[in-house]
Amino acid sequence: MIKEILRTFLSNLSQNNFLIAYSGGVDSCVLLHAVVRLRQDFPELKLKAIHIHHGLFAEADQWVHHCQKICAELKVDLQIIKVEVKRSKGVSIEEAARDARYTALAKMLQENDGLITAHHADDQAETCLLQFLRGAGIKGLASMPAIINFAQGFLARPFLSVTRAEILNYAQKNNLNWVEDKSNHDLKFTRNFLRYKIMPEFIKRWPNINKTILRVADNCSDANELLKDLALQDIRKLPGRVAKTLSITKLQKLSLARQKNVLREWISSQDFRLPSAIKLQHIITDVINARVDAAPCVAWEKAEIRRFKDDLYVMTPLADFDCNNILFWDGKKPLKLPGNLGVLRAKKVIGKGLKAEVLNKNIEIRFRQGGEQCKLLGRAGTHKLKKLFQEWNIPPWQRDRVPLLYINNKLSAVIGYAICQEFVAQSNEDGIVVV
Repeated sequence: MIKEILRTFLSNLSQNNFLIAYSGGVDSCVLLHAVVRLRQDFPELKLKAIHIHHGLFAEADQWVHHCQKICAELKVDLQIIKVEVKRSKGVSIEEAARDARYTALAKMLQENDGLITAHHADDQAETCLLQFLRGAGIKGLASMPAIINFAQGFLARPFLSVTRAEILNYAQKNNLNWVEDKSNHDLKFTRNFLRYKIMPEFIKRWPNINKTILRVADNCSDANELLKDLALQDIRKLPGRVAKTLSITKLQKLSLARQKNVLREWISSQDFRLPSAIKLQHIITDVINARVDAAPCVAWEKAEIRRFKDDLYVMTPLADFDCNNILFWDGKKPLKLPGNLGVLRAKKVIGKGLKAEVLNKNIEIRFRQGGEQCKLLGRAGTHKLKKLFQEWNIPPWQRDRVPLLYINNKLSAVIGYAICQEFVAQSNEDGIVVV
């Protein structure tokens, strides 16, 4: 059965390059063995096993040696990747390890490569039940998709219809060797408690409970697809003035349920972790429904939402930044800016940009202190930088982070926005553009 499931899976794909997530445990051992046995049916198939070394347990090095031995016997290339598990506040060690693992695996995928994992039907049922206990919505209850876009390729779980018992039976019949992770039996971990204490009692009362839970996951998966389609239709009608933002006025015209649906899809599409239900409600009440001139912010892990006028932004939290920084630059080498603001480079041009002669003068990069003024080409009079930022619709949280280029202690350019009149290169003059 397992070989037939994998044969059908591989037959339905046009790709031939696959990475197999190989922990050394029985599930991934069966996956690797079964795929290898199918290589004769798929001569173009290219396989590589990836073992993630978390370093969380004393046996981790032994698991590496085991994986190396098995892969050598099966004649499969193996790559060992060591990761550092960083646990932040409110994140379990299992979740932190999973994030580190998938981050490392994502880096291994080339364009159109497939990553195959050995998640099976029992894993799916447990995931669905865990999501239910956490109060998850439709997307959470849908649990793990069989195939999904991932990094530059895709992630596939061909065993979602295979039970743990069937995997173990395959392993025993084929005399496979695998490692046992003792932590998989540690009841302090919620999944293990559910697996060894709760599920056996459920099965005694309802022998087909796993199939029932899987049906719930499948139904929720269908419902989630419909909600996703609706969200995408709504998002296309809600663009803000700035790329990747939403119009708050347009968003407010939707029902509360559709607002939440749009926000989840919009946040997810920009690769941010979804906020909790409580945070999502704060986004609506404290940001979307705030005064137009307010500057609210709702933050959660590695993400935050802000508004400026009618535009709603989702973004990486702002890094610590000291606007008193003064950077000296020769204009020739790239200049790395503080606070994750990027890198400045000067490109030679003709008849536009800054006069090339400024490269022979003292160049400094500063940031707004307040009171700056400048004269712009084609506009009469002197203008306060504060007023220009408002005119250019620069969000308040970005204004102190806009690089200001000074020549001989005089403001000459607002990088990315304007050049002061006396420093603009005339037609046919050599110039430089700072990007």
